[in-house]
Amino acid sequence: MVEKYGDRYLVTKKLALTLVVFALTACAAVGILVYYVGVADVTETASDSGHDSDPEPSAEPEPEPTTTVRAKLTDVRLPTHLVPLKYKLELVPFIIPDNFTIRGYAEIEMNCTEAAFNITLHAADLSIENDTVAVMEKGGNDVDIFNYDYDLDREFFIINLNSGLEAGKTYVIKIHYTAFLKDNLKGFYRSVYKDRTTGDDEYIAVTQFQATDARRAFPCFDEPGIKAKYEVSLGRRAEMSSISNMPIVSEGVPMEGTTDYVWDHYQESVKMSTYLVAFVVSKFKYEETTRENNVRFRIWSEPNSLDQTAYARDIGPKILEFFESYFNVKFPLPKQDMIAIPDFGAGAMENWGLITYRETALLFKEGVSAASNKQRIAIVVSHELAHQWFGNLVTPSWWTDLWLNEGFASYVEYLGVEAIQPELKLLEQFVTHDLQDVFRIDALESSHPISIPVKHPAEISEIFDRISYGKGASIIRMMDKFLTTDTFRQGLTNYLTDLQFDSAEQDDLWRHLTVQGHKDGTLAKEMDVKTVMDTWTLQMGFPVVTVRRNYQDKTATVTQQRFLVGTSEEKKKEDDEKYSWWIPLTFTSPGESFANTYNELWMGEGEQTKEISGMPDGGKAVVFNVQQTGYYRVNYDKDNWDLLAQQLMKDHTTIHVINRAQIMDDALNLAKSDLLDYETALSVTGYLSSEVEYIPWASALTGLSYINKMMKRTPAYGDFKKYMLKIIDPIYTKLGFNARPEDTHLDIMLRKKAVSWACSMGNKDCLDKARENFGYWMGMVEPDVEEANPVDVNLKYETYCNAISDGSNEEWDFAWQRYENSHVASEKSTILSALGCTKEVWLLNRYLNMSMTPGSGVRRQDGSTVIGGVARNTVGRYLAFDFIREEWDTVKEIYGKSSFTMANLMGNIMSNRNTEFEIRNLREFEKEHASELGTSTRAVQQAIEAGEANLMWMKKNYESIWRWLKIQNTKLY
Repeated sequence: MVEKYGDRYLVTKKLALTLVVFALTACAAVGILVYYVGVADVTETASDSGHDSDPEPSAEPEPEPTTTVRAKLTDVRLPTHLVPLKYKLELVPFIIPDNFTIRGYAEIEMNCTEAAFNITLHAADLSIENDTVAVMEKGGNDVDIFNYDYDLDREFFIINLNSGLEAGKTYVIKIHYTAFLKDNLKGFYRSVYKDRTTGDDEYIAVTQFQATDARRAFPCFDEPGIKAKYEVSLGRRAEMSSISNMPIVSEGVPMEGTTDYVWDHYQESVKMSTYLVAFVVSKFKYEETTRENNVRFRIWSEPNSLDQTAYARDIGPKILEFFESYFNVKFPLPKQDMIAIPDFGAGAMENWGLITYRETALLFKEGVSAASNKQRIAIVVSHELAHQWFGNLVTPSWWTDLWLNEGFASYVEYLGVEAIQPELKLLEQFVTHDLQDVFRIDALESSHPISIPVKHPAEISEIFDRISYGKGASIIRMMDKFLTTDTFRQGLTNYLTDLQFDSAEQDDLWRHLTVQGHKDGTLAKEMDVKTVMDTWTLQMGFPVVTVRRNYQDKTATVTQQRFLVGTSEEKKKEDDEKYSWWIPLTFTSPGESFANTYNELWMGEGEQTKEISGMPDGGKAVVFNVQQTGYYRVNYDKDNWDLLAQQLMKDHTTIHVINRAQIMDDALNLAKSDLLDYETALSVTGYLSSEVEYIPWASALTGLSYINKMMKRTPAYGDFKKYMLKIIDPIYTKLGFNARPEDTHLDIMLRKKAVSWACSMGNKDCLDKARENFGYWMGMVEPDVEEANPVDVNLKYETYCNAISDGSNEEWDFAWQRYENSHVASEKSTILSALGCTKEVWLLNRYLNMSMTPGSGVRRQDGSTVIGGVARNTVGRYLAFDFIREEWDTVKEIYGKSSFTMANLMGNIMSNRNTEFEIRNLREFEKEHASELGTSTRAVQQAIEAGEANLMWMKKNYESIWRWLKIQNTKLY
């Protein structure tokens, strides 16, 4: 059998074997001849032509870089003399155990912008068949090739030419190669799931190219700013299906010479970056819908999970339409696919027209998945759809401006969900989920600027962190408010329209917003967005604005300084001289309007002190940073803090719910950094027994959880638990352990927090109900009928965790069996996290070993979740750290190059240390593995710095807080 493939032919194995035998005989004869004739040695690059005759090549090791330790390269950018215009790709993934390879053909049309004697492409883990490489002028003569170089460190494939390329001409390069369908969650890789009907393993081939892994699927110009069109053909077995970025134009086209495989040919794509190209080959099924915008919308999953796609199918098209309206730019593709992948390293990936998701981020089963799962799905879907414009239509020129991609999507994701499901109150939750959350790491000296120069691929992965996402979202939200939403949106529309299908830098966006701000009169003519935003993007950290009122003349003195946690006075003074920001100032008073977030006042860069008039009467509090739209903390003089505490006790509803959350978070963190005494900080939490809203509680409990973690292993913990029980009991009693028909979404979220704290602080009713409900489940004849699970769907983790924690191996084994038998991703994820709650050391050690043992039942993508869950367990924290140290080589191999996983893993393992012995251990670990930390380097530095701050906090505050707790507990009884 002979098969036409690219510009050559493939043959059957039988014929191939005959040819191979003939070739070997001929080679032997030539070898003898060479030996006797004595041909001179010739140095040339080896080519792999042995696969030319086999349509299903066998897997083989690909070339690996040498293990010699070298200095990290900083010159990894491609030469600029060639610009790709179009890729023609033909890929046949052989999804066959003991093979798992990809037969590939790439044809790239390129424009030459300046004369050169080489073509340099990215290629990694590819077996390129050098003798098939051909270069030619488009429609003209062949270009003679001199030799080939492989720069493994830079992942370059270099074709050196005898005759030069001429500026202004168009060239075509053709390459045949073999790629490898690994299970490493990057490039063109394989995932596996169990067919529920047959019990067999079913494999799929799927891509994850961001940031630098398209080069593992095909030779390419793998930089975000280099865009081209793509004409894709995917080969597959006849019983499977394929998906790519664009619609299929010819489906199931017979592959010449075989009945086993067919071609799917895809419509030529729009211009896009390599990291957004995507392919899936599987036996998955889909549900679809089409709305008024005529975009075909399909949600894909493995066949047995298709009933879990309804929620995403409902919200996805609506959010897409919202963004078309919000940006005032039509979605440029005719279809949008979204697919749930069983093994997926990230949460989701915004490939243009084919968004890939982890199953927990897309699939929802009513009655089994919780409200928190629904909220997460809505946020992730909205985030990825926002990227179809901001990131895909206009792309960062280089990874330095990654934050613009992720920060923007992380902000407008809230707008997308708010537009279609306002009952979730996502915009309220922004301050707790993003702004206040990212403050935690941005208050460390080991933070980094949001816009950071990237010189090496490893550094790209390192900056996929909370700064890029959370801080990026927060400062874009601030910009939305200081420009006004109308100006902001029109500036975005102009930016996306002018630069569509192109790449950009952050200054391009600033320029468009400045022009619109001046046109609308919302930005003073003497100001520009770049000047303001550079102070937030080019330097790390954020300010604390301190307001000291003159109560007699209704004025205030406002100062700015960098907010730091656990830093010496000398360092703080040094930073005060170095750091300052353009700060939008807003303020109001309790009982007055909190609706106006547009600032009339600015505190300029270098302006350390500012006098402000218009303060309220002396007996009334002032609240700065209306709705916490500015990315800064606020401190006040003692009298204003007292006025705020009194007002909260008197009538907390006179202060906006977001500002109540802000006051909780600011007060507790100012005390943590020694800028406010704890007695004052804790006094503002005294009103919480009357609070019924979610976000003030979320902020307060997050702040109090720091004290919880610091006290947990000390003699003072009993007094802390006693105090917290009195704080939490009223809201726990009000909401109850069981759901109510009148519950809002935020009631459900608040109950989850109340139950979590009540149980962990030892509330007997809470612990009894958790044990009882779990016991009912264990007593069921058919516990795997998930819709009949007696545990409240929204309290599953809290119930499972507490029952497993107080139980034995019987509870643990029961939960593990439910994990293995469940076919709902959210349920599996919940159980997996709860299994780390056991207090049995032997069970925790067994669980840790399972996290990295193939075939244990723990997926590769979930291993870090297991380890992190054990690390958060008081009993398991040291076990987890010891496990990481003992298994370091394996950890590094599995997670070392993953953008988020390694950093999150190390952050969890090393968090909440507060003794000199513990911090010394962390430093020794960092020193021992400094050259191997990779994407977790910054996370490890942050953990050590946070530990040092914790140690300082313990020395300053432990005894005084213990005394305060004893006094409060005396008052409470």
